Amino acid sequence: MSRFESEHSWILHRRPWRESSLLVELFSFEHGRVGLVARGLRSQSSPWRGLGEPFIPLRAAWVRRGELGTLSDVEAVGARVALSGQALWCGLYANELILTLLGRDDSVPSLFSAYGGLLPRLADEAGRHSALRLFELAVLDALGVAPDLTREAMQGEPVQPEGWYSLDPEAGFVAAAPGRGVYSGRAILSLSGAPGSDAEVRRQAREIMRVLIDHQLDGRPLKTRELFRSVR
Repeated sequence: MSRFESEHSWILHRRPWRESSLLVELFSFEHGRVGLVARGLRSQSSPWRGLGEPFIPLRAAWVRRGELGTLSDVEAVGARVALSGQALWCGLYANELILTLLGRDDSVPSLFSAYGGLLPRLADEAGRHSALRLFELAVLDALGVAPDLTREAMQGEPVQPEGWYSLDPEAGFVAAAPGRGVYSGRAILSLSGAPGSDAEVRRQAREIMRVLIDHQLDGRPLKTRELFRSVR
């Protein structure tokens, strides 16, 4: 039996198990994504009651024999990030991306930091979309598949703000004539932090990231997308 502890953790997902327990997916700085049994966490008498929810910064400890561990201690190390409406959907979408694309026990400190930076920014409607794009890029970077946002894939020339580019999810951006299925250089460069926040640039940036994320999903659906579409 191995013992683990993480000073920095978030719960990504939980579901009831037996009468008073939970099965949780924990995302930790030191150990990546971990599956745990949280015994008695739903009990009225549990000292951990209320801590089995997403968006609460935690310190957690667990023991493990095999793939699934058992939570042995947990405490909040900060206030829950309050998300509602569209911000909540975005937070749940970020959780699902990690759950779907990241393997268990893959330590990715850069993605953990990106996640912690994303949550408070989701409450800001003005900065929400750019924050989410940056997080999606962090996911792709953690997987080792993020494209070069500054250079054209074939010739290696710098991406030009006034240029147009098609997107090959495997190779990157390729210079192209304006038309259907191509993206402006401004939209591409906005993903790397360059100015360009008008509505059309944001729309194209969102579409670019959708193409790249969908390529990694390889046909797997995201429940948060389906639920958001149904609500809208």
